[in-house]
Amino acid sequence: MEENNLNHDLGFNDIPEGNNEDTYANFKQKLESVQTFPGLYAFKFILTGGTEKLTELREVLPEEEFIETPSKTGKYISVTVKKWMQDADAVVDIYKKVGEIKGIMML
Repeated sequence: MEENNLNHDLGFNDIPEGNNEDTYANFKQKLESVQTFPGLYAFKFILTGGTEKLTELREVLPEEEFIETPSKTGKYISVTVKKWMQDADAVVDIYKKVGEIKGIMML
């Protein structure tokens, strides 16, 4: 699989909080301007709720390989998941599902 832009041009503020449809539409527009679809997309998350949050995240992305990096203090876990995505709508759908899980920050 070819790694396209892997969303290097999207910043933390581009990911919406909550479930505001206007915010997700804005994110989708920005995503389509920097990412080629279909293509490999790198989802990045910070988990603040312990290892049970990994289980909840795996329910959203069950077939994918997780790259987990704990913080030095052990309070956080950084997770990267690379997934082949057909379009920006599919990316937004995953972020909406993950956005419902408390204790996971989306980057």
